[in-house]
Amino acid sequence: MSEDKATTKTAKSRKSLTTARSGWQFIQDDFREGHEHKKAGKPVVWSCALIEKEIYYALGIHPYYPEQFASLCAIRRKTPESDNDAIRFSRIAEQAGYSTDLCGYQRTAMGYVLNGDLSDAPLGGMAAPDLLITSSKVCDLRVKWWEDMAQRLNVPMFTIDKPERFFEGMLREPRPHEIRYYRSQLEDCIAFISEVTGQAYDPGRLNECLDLSYKTNELRLEIMQLCKAVPSPMSAADGFATMYPGMYCSGTEKAYQFYRTLRDELRERVETGRGQIENERFRLLILGMPLWFNMGLLNYFEPIGGAFAYQANYNATPWPSRNPDEPLLEIATRTLTEGTSLIRMMVTGTEELVREYQIDGVLISSIITCRPVYIPMLETRHMLETKLGVPSVQIECDLVDERSFSWGQVRTRLDAFAEQILHRKGLSEYPGSGKDAEK
Repeated sequence: MSEDKATTKTAKSRKSLTTARSGWQFIQDDFREGHEHKKAGKPVVWSCALIEKEIYYALGIHPYYPEQFASLCAIRRKTPESDNDAIRFSRIAEQAGYSTDLCGYQRTAMGYVLNGDLSDAPLGGMAAPDLLITSSKVCDLRVKWWEDMAQRLNVPMFTIDKPERFFEGMLREPRPHEIRYYRSQLEDCIAFISEVTGQAYDPGRLNECLDLSYKTNELRLEIMQLCKAVPSPMSAADGFATMYPGMYCSGTEKAYQFYRTLRDELRERVETGRGQIENERFRLLILGMPLWFNMGLLNYFEPIGGAFAYQANYNATPWPSRNPDEPLLEIATRTLTEGTSLIRMMVTGTEELVREYQIDGVLISSIITCRPVYIPMLETRHMLETKLGVPSVQIECDLVDERSFSWGQVRTRLDAFAEQILHRKGLSEYPGSGKDAEK
């Protein structure tokens, strides 16, 4: 394959953990369960990724997530030489007038809806929804995107409005009136779901789901502590391969059991001193969302001893204590507090991550079609270089649309980045680049 041809083809990542290699089966099973749920006459929701999943499971609704589905389409292609499904659906959206400047998630999902056949997609696609639910937070086009899908699919939609505390509010704890407001939004959402589906709300069932999600979150926090070990026991390729259960199935027994298995595998590695690669020479951090169409990028530095010790997306954050007498108040408190923790990580926490995980260099995945992610990354890179003296490399493209990605240009940047790190650490001369892994 020529270099130009290779620039747009999916490169799969190599996982070092057995549990990470089982992550794909977990996703397949979850999609299958959703289709069986629909065939049994039970309700299905298409939801944005930031809604509290315990609500869905407590009300007996199976959720699908168009954002996750778009990443799945970026990974899958019908034949090795064909475009991936994200491009296939994006082209349908673009032909209908949607700009290429829009988020690749949006174009993929809209092209999928416009295609007309929901089964013509990886894993049989998402089962047809009975309702759509989204949130006003973070994404600046999601509400209109969901409204568009709801109208085209002719199903009802609900938007949960979340207080956004920009500037000084980003770094403080949520105030009581903000928590009360968000709780009222959750109450309205549950009433909407019950009206549309006929599913009754049971606080006891919600508490059961919350018990599971809290136990799961504690496991995920323990996993993050284990990942601080030297050598690094879990790669970023493993981390992204194991994010689906926690990101999309929080509040289920299967997610809890998945992370128990992952925690136990990592414990054994740390106790025996086994790393993700044999000869760890330098440690890396990836900031931002991965390039789903080229996850093999996460293995690029392994031939020269580079290990991604941490990925700063989709990880757990500490939660407030449980409040089973008021589960909706608990969720509201948790969500607004968790959002504060994530903002702190992005604005001020990168410095802490670099120190805790002994990071030598940072790869910044700047998604040019996602303004809420792209703009803070510019300031983060400035801080890394001026305050910490930590080298960084920035990759700019869409997270699912590989047409915006030039492998030749990216490889040149990555090689220069690696040479800089090795020189700063006083290691031997650059023994060849990750391009050896392509052979």
